[in-house]
Amino acid sequence: MSKVASAAGKAIDWASVASKLKLDAATASAIANFRSRHAQAVAKLGTLREQATTVDFATYRSVLANKEIVNRIESSMKSFKPVKIDLNSQLKAINAFEAKASEGAKKNVELVKAELQNLSATLKNIEQARPTEEITIEDMKQAVPEIEKIVETMVTKGKWVIPGYREKFGDLSIM
Repeated sequence: MSKVASAAGKAIDWASVASKLKLDAATASAIANFRSRHAQAVAKLGTLREQATTVDFATYRSVLANKEIVNRIESSMKSFKPVKIDLNSQLKAINAFEAKASEGAKKNVELVKAELQNLSATLKNIEQARPTEEITIEDMKQAVPEIEKIVETMVTKGKWVIPGYREKFGDLSIM
């Protein structure tokens, strides 16, 4: 991994990524699992790189009485060729995971875009709204025609309190 990619990976606050991007639980757990497997692989690679890879057969020949065994082992090591592993199945699994993660990311992008549009429209409405001091009763009647009927019904029944007002805002009466 390049130094830039490594530094970028360390700079990310992975704990808050899921909440900030509003990822679903499956995507967040998949990212966490991938990060833990990556950390294990990096640790294993570090330990393997620290190990010595050469064998001093001359030392073993001088120490051991049976030099034939040392010769066999040396010839076996020289003739050793690592097994080539077909990585296609693993690459397919990685590609499938990547496709699923990409699909999840695209869904999240669409959700965020929709939410941003909704919030932008709401903000625009708030910015363009008249102050409440400038709104008249006639404006209210035009905006919500049924309000006049509701108020008339409340007045004829002698109800002077809006239902739910006290529960929401408390009782402001002094007496």
